[in-house]
Amino acid sequence: MTLVMPVWRPREQWLREAVDGALGQRDCEHEVIVVDDGCDRPVSDLLADVIDPRLRIVRVPHGGVCAARDTGLAEARGQWIRYIDADDVLEPGSTARLLRAVRGREDLIAYGATAMCDEELTLKWVLRCRLEGDIAKQCLLGRFTVRLPALLFPRAVAERVGRWDPTFRVAEDWDFVLRALDHAEVRRDPGVAAYYRRHGDGLTGDPTAGPRDLERLVERHLDRHPELAGTPLERRIRGMRHAVSSRIHLGRGHPRRAARDLLAALAADPRAVSAEARQSLPGLPSRLRRK
Repeated sequence: MTLVMPVWRPREQWLREAVDGALGQRDCEHEVIVVDDGCDRPVSDLLADVIDPRLRIVRVPHGGVCAARDTGLAEARGQWIRYIDADDVLEPGSTARLLRAVRGREDLIAYGATAMCDEELTLKWVLRCRLEGDIAKQCLLGRFTVRLPALLFPRAVAERVGRWDPTFRVAEDWDFVLRALDHAEVRRDPGVAAYYRRHGDGLTGDPTAGPRDLERLVERHLDRHPELAGTPLERRIRGMRHAVSSRIHLGRGHPRRAARDLLAALAADPRAVSAEARQSLPGLPSRLRRK
């Protein structure tokens, strides 16, 4: 079992908490590969007092989080992979539980619940999901409410998926997950697998990056699955994409963009809009009037 952690400009306390959580996994044989993505101060200096044979630090020239994760997989010795960030903390028994969920099958991805926390790791809410099996379409419809550190991938699947795509600004993880779901089904463990810190350090300054990435995710999946062309499911997926983009734009203070996407969602498939519209519509008319 290998835990891969890319690191770039970390907050030292958060990095230590993340490494402690990774090394603290119980009831499984594992290693932790920390990929120092060209940090100004080498991670080996930041963690100089952490003496543990399971920890390996690999320093590479700065190439971004995608290249760092690729390096971590290339260096991994384990047959199972978890990708974690330098600000996430894993539940101590989660890796062992996820391994039990897949029962050695290399065509299964396991996942657990994600505890959403503030910067101090104070719990705010828990993301839970009950989906199992072939869930790619459910994922595209926004029903696979999971975060990357709560997932466990067979190495064979990760290698089939190929390299992480650095052209995504904010959704490279979902691009990887969707491609992985082309090769594997999922199994669920009901317990919390990871504590996910929500903070502003990793946010892009481009307010359109999220919607653009979401559009590319959908188009790439549809390109890989031409059998969906012209089907009601394709229309529903496109409708959901526009509905989610509308909510993102509204949350970032762009009501006109939100309105355009909401109208596009309604044109594609009104049924796909209902869940998202309940979140987006209440404040939209008043915000448009203020503009």
